[in-house]
Amino acid sequence: MDPTADGLVSRVARELGSKADELIAEVEWCLRSELPDLWEYSDAMTSENVAQHVVVVLSALEHGVDPRALEQPIAELTRVRRLARHGVPVSVVLRAFRLGQGVMLDRLLEGMARLTDDATLISEAARRLIVTATGYVDRSSAQGVVAYEEERERRLRGRLSLVNEASVRIGTTLDIARTTQELADFATQPLAGLADRSFADLVTVDLIDSALHGHDAPPEDPLVLRRLARRTSAPPKEQPEAGAYGAGARAGSGSARSEPGRGAALEQGAAVDSTTKVALPKPHTFPAGSLPARALATGHPFRHRLDGEPPDLIHPARPVPRGASVPPVPSAPSPPSAHSMLVVPLRARGATLGVAQFFRGPASDAFDDEDLLLAQEIAARAAVAVDNARRYTHARATAISLQRSLLPSRTPPQSAVEVACRYRPAGDRAGVGGDWYDVIPLSGARVALVVGDVVGHGIHAAATMGRLRTAVRTLADIDLPPDELLTHLDDVVIRLSAEAEGEEGEAGDADADAGAGDAGDAPSPGRGGPSEGAGARAEAGRGLPTESPQAAGRTNRSSASAGGRVTESTLPVTSGAVPPGPAAAFPYASGSPSLSPSPATSLAPVGAESVGVIGATCVYAVYDPVSRSCTLARAGHVLPVVVAPDGVVDVLELPPGPPLGLGGLPFEAVEVEWPEGTVLALYTDGLLEARGHDIDEGLARLRDALVRPATSLEATCDAVLGSLLPARPPDDVALLLARTRALGAEQVADWDLEADPAAVGRARANVARQLAVWGLEELDFLAELVVSELVTNAIRYGRPPIGLRLIHDRTLLCEVSDAGSTTPHLRRARVFDEGGRGLLLVAQLAERWGTRHARHGKTVWAELNASAALPDMAFL
Repeated sequence: MDPTADGLVSRVARELGSKADELIAEVEWCLRSELPDLWEYSDAMTSENVAQHVVVVLSALEHGVDPRALEQPIAELTRVRRLARHGVPVSVVLRAFRLGQGVMLDRLLEGMARLTDDATLISEAARRLIVTATGYVDRSSAQGVVAYEEERERRLRGRLSLVNEASVRIGTTLDIARTTQELADFATQPLAGLADRSFADLVTVDLIDSALHGHDAPPEDPLVLRRLARRTSAPPKEQPEAGAYGAGARAGSGSARSEPGRGAALEQGAAVDSTTKVALPKPHTFPAGSLPARALATGHPFRHRLDGEPPDLIHPARPVPRGASVPPVPSAPSPPSAHSMLVVPLRARGATLGVAQFFRGPASDAFDDEDLLLAQEIAARAAVAVDNARRYTHARATAISLQRSLLPSRTPPQSAVEVACRYRPAGDRAGVGGDWYDVIPLSGARVALVVGDVVGHGIHAAATMGRLRTAVRTLADIDLPPDELLTHLDDVVIRLSAEAEGEEGEAGDADADAGAGDAGDAPSPGRGGPSEGAGARAEAGRGLPTESPQAAGRTNRSSASAGGRVTESTLPVTSGAVPPGPAAAFPYASGSPSLSPSPATSLAPVGAESVGVIGATCVYAVYDPVSRSCTLARAGHVLPVVVAPDGVVDVLELPPGPPLGLGGLPFEAVEVEWPEGTVLALYTDGLLEARGHDIDEGLARLRDALVRPATSLEATCDAVLGSLLPARPPDDVALLLARTRALGAEQVADWDLEADPAAVGRARANVARQLAVWGLEELDFLAELVVSELVTNAIRYGRPPIGLRLIHDRTLLCEVSDAGSTTPHLRRARVFDEGGRGLLLVAQLAERWGTRHARHGKTVWAELNASAALPDMAFL
């Protein structure tokens, strides 16, 4: 027997080694009682780990191995890294070493006391024992801390890359349902930052119903939500059946691993919101006091273990319609296999938009505090993306509503043409634009057909379109010829552009003054000068020059200068000859409306909304069903397409007038005669450019669609849009189809009259006979009275030749024409005046009346209706 301290230590270690199982069990019991959380991770903490350390230490003590040569088990560093991945604090790992050391020292010291009663020997052996055990624990702890920190840093780098990846993969579109589904997809897919594991096994995303319907809508109490996204991480063959993840999991059988928001919404009996066009599932609420309800109310996230918790803490209550009472009993059971959950509110810009719930099943570790922080980071980015999507959705819905409110809700009744009209907004971020169409009844049973396109997109373009449409209707009411109407409309666009430019300049000066007040002479970071602000706001101008159109040369034109009397302009003339063929439909580069700038003019960036510069294109046509003639003029617009009754399709060649807003250039009109049944197609450039093909191919598709047999003109209109436009067209489109009609000779009667007062009586007699032929005897008195006044005025104040025409259409139209250019005006006659009451009488008897001017002379017309009652003549 070795009487030395080393010998005593060796004997004690050999004795304990024979009962190692008891020592290992005691150490394990101590660790389990003091650090129970360690034993939750079976891949990192087992009885085998404890046994390896006990065996290594006892063997070294028995054989007198140098303490500095002791090596911890090979698997120990792997175990520490796993504990780091599980989020176990390093202090817990170090305490496990100290607890194990304490148990072993107690048993070794007890064994020494049994083997000898020499206090000096025991003291020396205990000192050597403590040095060896402490050195082993210190080196093991140091190596473990290094491995722990390395794994921790690697994990943090992975989490940071995960957050960055979430920023890239969530919010790729401005679609609310797709954005929420991207959040669910991201959290349930294998991620490199998590060692190819998914963050959660089940994710649900619920948005507050009021957040989907408006920014400022007050939330209901209790909050009504809609589940827009849900996804599990199980592959297709392992998708949970009924009860595995709740009844809602069955909705995902249509896809491999996800349940897209729109598809799931429709499967759940969703309605499509008429404003946002988002597929909305049935509304539901969370029970009061549940974690989601508390997260929504407080804005704070929660981490919770589901062991033994009631199911109503995590699933919505029974879906209810809007406005109905909310039942408190949940309709869907909780996921029975889920053991851990995170509830994170979706908050952006100070508003709570909804809540996201993350669940983990038995194959995954429970969520820890770091997982909660990571979920908050991901949810914060998703909330901003959802808020951006809903703001865009509502802004686009507002712009579309404005656009549609500015377009005619229905075409007015008229007999000249059969019409079919469509407007299709752009499907991408450009949204609505300034395309419009209009059908305007004119005097003489004629009709005006208009299609135009304002440069740019957004609310500004839609508002400008409304102003131009109103201007066109006003100018059409005074019966201006198409070329003269476009001349006046050009002046309107120039004035609007000048007003917008002035407002923009004032705003730029105000910004510059504010910047100067804040930073003195130093330029403000991120703030450009007035020109920079104008350029940024004008980037939707589709290549419009930022220089004012009128700066390049304005002309002073009278209302009668439509024939081309213009002063010299510094702008290049764009109305030169256009080569024949389909490509002539686009006389300007790229085929879209654009102004032709001078060489010094800078072009605004493409794609932004233009505020300071306004430009537009337009085509205006007037069809007369009596003569079957149509007069057309265009201002930089694409060429119309005409389909003859025999099916021949042709592009109608029109002089290429300049776009509206340039000023100084003339417009020319063309008059054509068509047989009854001819179809005229007016459209905007977005129709031909929608699928990315060239103009010739677009025109070929348009020709094919127009000649395709259809049950009605409306069906032809739909066929044209279906064959030329994708589901989400890149530009908005306006389309107007008109099939001509004709008024036969039996509906029109005309007479030439002498400039003799006696002709008035003959005119009345002719009118009476014609009304008898048409069966309109009830209008005899009114018609004779009106014709008598109009013919008398033409003889007295006009110049020959004088003509009278009656048109039997929806109403009775009476027209008296003469060669004079003087416009008659209403006036109130004084008591002793012998004249001045004729037009006042006509205005009272007719439904409508007016004057239209031609190249030579004028026509005064009145519209009579048999249902009209005789007015009170007291005013006479």
